[in-house]
Amino acid sequence: MGADLNTKGTFDAVISLIDDYSKKKGLKSEAYLFNAKILKLESEEGRISNYVNAETNGLNIRLCDKKRVSFSYCLGFEEQKIITALENAYSLLKFMDENEYFDFAEKDESITDSNMPEKLGIYSGDWGDIDINTKKSLLAEMEETAYSYDKKIYKVDKPSYSETLISKRFYNSNGVDLSSKKTFYEIFLSVASRDGEDTGSGFDFDFSHSFGELKFKKAAMNAAKKGVDQLGAKTVPSGNYNIIFDNYTSSELLGLLKQSFYADSIYKKKSLLEGKLDKKVFSDKLDIIDDGLLHGGALTDIFDREGVKMQKKILCSSGVVKSYLYDIEYAKRAGSKSTGNSVSRSFTMPPDIGSTNFFIKNGESNILDMLGSLKEGLFINELMGLHMAKPYTGEFSLGASGFYIKNGKIDFPVKGIVLSGNLMQLFNGIVKIADDIRYFGSTGSPSILFENVQVSGK
Repeated sequence: MGADLNTKGTFDAVISLIDDYSKKKGLKSEAYLFNAKILKLESEEGRISNYVNAETNGLNIRLCDKKRVSFSYCLGFEEQKIITALENAYSLLKFMDENEYFDFAEKDESITDSNMPEKLGIYSGDWGDIDINTKKSLLAEMEETAYSYDKKIYKVDKPSYSETLISKRFYNSNGVDLSSKKTFYEIFLSVASRDGEDTGSGFDFDFSHSFGELKFKKAAMNAAKKGVDQLGAKTVPSGNYNIIFDNYTSSELLGLLKQSFYADSIYKKKSLLEGKLDKKVFSDKLDIIDDGLLHGGALTDIFDREGVKMQKKILCSSGVVKSYLYDIEYAKRAGSKSTGNSVSRSFTMPPDIGSTNFFIKNGESNILDMLGSLKEGLFINELMGLHMAKPYTGEFSLGASGFYIKNGKIDFPVKGIVLSGNLMQLFNGIVKIADDIRYFGSTGSPSILFENVQVSGK
């Protein structure tokens, strides 16, 4: 179906085929189409060690017969593949249970996709304009910068660069027909350090929707500094400490709370926030936002996976839970409206509820002033074992490393400790929030000072 898989004509032809099929069967239909161009580079010892230049495309389909809905997908836009996917979806319908809450999105005249990607900061016109040799040179320079930071850096592990151009089209039988496009650039670097028998490691990355905003040298310096700063680390006595989690580890902790805001988790009673709407459950210093329209955000877009307009939602204001995250189905179950939070967790799976750009609002404290305020405490910049935390109960027990703070100054690096507690209690114990928000993918947070955190050490 056409030579240029990224053209409007190709998408039009695919949609026409799906629309004709569903109308002949007397069904409602929904289709999500994408085309992605991907470039990946890895460097080793100043030379490119891995190079990938690929293009992929595909679609997933939902068919609806009254209140029964089925799902199918295919990679590629060949006509026979699309027909096979449609036949698969059709054959599944008779096995599906009726769902009175299911529906496709209605057309929203307020959604205008003309020039919106540029306005939202998710598409850059520099795509394809940057010479490949420039990218190779910057990647090699990133590796060299890390090595030159300190002689204790003995290994830079294949610094990588990737870029993606993705074009999307969404259609359903209710007249919704939307398009979007994104450019995405990312760099990553990890290092290993050594001083005698003592070893350490560090990493950093950067991402942007514009190539020109990537900070190659800064990422290399940050990774190298983390690796060197870890050398000489030791443990601390067990006890309760006031702890500053940097913006990276604070983002990781926030990520453990995401699922509790999902309306399906609320409905299935698998959320810490069930029955907590309009109740104060966190520190009054805490504001949590999910913003699908955040300028330049990793998951910013015009519409969600169901064709609903992206929105900004205040989820928690001064510690009070103000909203949950809904797709169409669970909004209907709750007597609410979709918040534009339908996502595709996997191309091979039906849409699900998920967050967009999920973050803690910036505070007013300078991070250096925050450190200076600690008579004794810890500064944590790495957590381990997050996959073992229990979002349903809020309980966590995490390995950690960072620094011991004494009289407002870093005394020595710390490793070999375990932090334990409950997320609800932790986010109730906020003392200060810094003004240094950083986004790690789609999750962002400033550094946060928590009081009275349990530490197991020596």
